[in-house]
Amino acid sequence: MISIELNRKINFYLTSLLAFFTPIHPKILPLFIGLIVINWVINPSNIKRSFKNLTANYALLASVILYLLYIIGMLYTTDLNFGLKVLETKLSLLLLPLVYSAYIITTKEKLQEYLKYFVYGCATYAIICLSYACYAFYKPVYTDLYGVMYDLGSNYFYYSYLSLFFHPSYSAMFCVLSLLIIVVGLKKKLITMNWKIVLLIGLFFIFIFLLSSKAGWISLFLLFVYIFTLLIKLKKVAQILYITFPVLIVFLVLNVYFTPNFSQRLPQIDKIVEAITGKSQNDEATTTGSDTNTARVFIWKASYELFLEHFLVGNGTGDAKEILLEKYKEKQMTTELKYELNSHNQFLTTSIYIGIGGLVVLLFMLLYPLMLSIKQKNYILTGFIVLLIINLMFESMFEKQAGLVFYAFFNTLLCSSFSNE
Repeated sequence: MISIELNRKINFYLTSLLAFFTPIHPKILPLFIGLIVINWVINPSNIKRSFKNLTANYALLASVILYLLYIIGMLYTTDLNFGLKVLETKLSLLLLPLVYSAYIITTKEKLQEYLKYFVYGCATYAIICLSYACYAFYKPVYTDLYGVMYDLGSNYFYYSYLSLFFHPSYSAMFCVLSLLIIVVGLKKKLITMNWKIVLLIGLFFIFIFLLSSKAGWISLFLLFVYIFTLLIKLKKVAQILYITFPVLIVFLVLNVYFTPNFSQRLPQIDKIVEAITGKSQNDEATTTGSDTNTARVFIWKASYELFLEHFLVGNGTGDAKEILLEKYKEKQMTTELKYELNSHNQFLTTSIYIGIGGLVVLLFMLLYPLMLSIKQKNYILTGFIVLLIINLMFESMFEKQAGLVFYAFFNTLLCSSFSNE
């Protein structure tokens, strides 16, 4: 058995690596999590400490309870293979809160360093993606689209073609959190404004604009509101104008002029109304989405119906996805069925899988730490939870390892200190 001091140092180094690589590539994350768990297990005193601290921290305990509900959902499922895959994807909900409950003091002392490494990781990923886009644009690189090779030109700087390893919404979410970390660091004078910070902020703004994630834009707008509030309190109204006009110009240039498909990302209100009512302007029935925005409306309606049909316990951990696809088929949602789309809303997805109990636990996981963070004026945790809620409304991000690890890891780091409440 290694010493407690060495065990904590190893945990620090592995956690720093996990923080750095979380926004870079999802496939390498299980390696670091596995090593973190092994380091935790080899010192038996950690295990006893973890259970003691975890039961005193409701913010972390809720994640474990949610995972246990998914295990219970296996008892009334028929597709055990898919259910096991779901449990494997969500394993971080159980492991990370349990492991880090043994390292509360280390986590609290090193939190600023972990956040710094995460920001560095986001910057590295943005540079990698933009560098490849430049290479593909000038080379050029040809992409197979429906059996035809195309030179996508400037579209390599846009949306899913720009984000190499993550869905654009995830990449935008990571970058908005990085910007929030920098803003709070400047506010608390933990960071000094210099040309490097200016370049870093500019890099994140440009990357978020080009990713064209609607959830990312909403999150960025809320971050602007927070920044403007700070400037107004400091009576620096002129700085608001200095920030607003350049940002608007960059947004318009990068999205309207530079990316030809920008208009496809903007919601068309008339189409959305048709999806909600189920009737076109010619009073004909519409059953499937014509774009990503209307498809989401049809998916949400079908998911809500399915939730009401199995309100108490859901459809089971392994069967929920297949039953949702059957609902698409029943409602003649051909586009959604063809691409086997999930609910695109984590609250609906969790409800479909494990019922109202899972939804209540999920809401508690978000609202309880949000309440505490506001009370303690923990701006990073508040922003993190708000950022999550926005993205969970538009994406079932806990169904992908990239989104699940991001939540479980940072929620654990930011909420560890709550064990002393």
